[in-house]
Amino acid sequence: MAKQGKTNKIDCKLVMQELKENPYKKLNIAFSLMVIVPFLVFLYLLISRLFTLDVLIGNTGFILATAFFISLCGYYTAYSILKNIFNTILAYAVQAKHSDQLKSTFVATVSHELKNPLASIKINIYNIFAGFIGQISEDQKKVLGFCQLTIERKVRLVNGLLDLHKIEAGVIEVKRNRLNLAEISGRQIKELQTLADKKNIKIIKEFLDESLSVWGDEDKLSQAIVNLLSNGIKFTPENGTVTLKIYPDDKFVKLECIDTGPGIPDDKIGVLFNKFERLNATKEGTGLGLAITKDIVEMHKGKVLVESQVGKGSKFIIILPRDLRLTRR
Repeated sequence: MAKQGKTNKIDCKLVMQELKENPYKKLNIAFSLMVIVPFLVFLYLLISRLFTLDVLIGNTGFILATAFFISLCGYYTAYSILKNIFNTILAYAVQAKHSDQLKSTFVATVSHELKNPLASIKINIYNIFAGFIGQISEDQKKVLGFCQLTIERKVRLVNGLLDLHKIEAGVIEVKRNRLNLAEISGRQIKELQTLADKKNIKIIKEFLDESLSVWGDEDKLSQAIVNLLSNGIKFTPENGTVTLKIYPDDKFVKLECIDTGPGIPDDKIGVLFNKFERLNATKEGTGLGLAITKDIVEMHKGKVLVESQVGKGSKFIIILPRDLRLTRR
């Protein structure tokens, strides 16, 4: 038991370092203020008796002393109980965080080991499909086509896992520059146009100010925009539309991705950005796109909002500071 208590104490210190505050300090302050109450009562009685000592004599003094003693014992007992609860909660928090870190490291290691073999398989399948190794039949091409799609899905999953691990570990490299958000978004629309054309989905651009710029990492922001656009295309039925709007809002830039999909129920919006969360199991995907998007936006001191109505579509809003350097602390 003593050993366990010692471990909890060390773990609590680690949690407090991460919290950047000491909950015990606040607990001490709260109970110190509470203990003052009996003293204030005592002081009031003294003042009301013109500072005579009559209050300490007889029944009044006995009642006051008893009340003070009971109050002090009650506060001490409550403090001990709450302190023990704090210790337990903080220790469990550390254990949970440590377990999550181990899981994340394991997933990243496995993903890294899979990345190179998958890339090799992808290249070889492409070479066979393209006829570089010899002619193949149409039936063989169909089989290889299915293999290509499967490999591409696995590559996206592996890359998503590695990106998520880098963000969580704080080792992801960020190169910030002054960027034209309209130009970046336009390139991503062109990249996904073929995917939209397969479903006859029209991508609409509404860039109210094409000179809008932000201070950020081009690759990371491009990834966030691609994630939102591809998500909108995936859930929008054939002949629908996906609209990308960019406009200024005081010291911020807003980017909205609006689709005409089925919409999202209110009780599901809260879990949209959870890792591996998939609202529709029949749709292809890893459930990492929105989680990574949220991390990228928050990395740029921005935020992501969602507005949706079942049967009418969804709107994902990215809000970014126009100059990230002004938000640094």
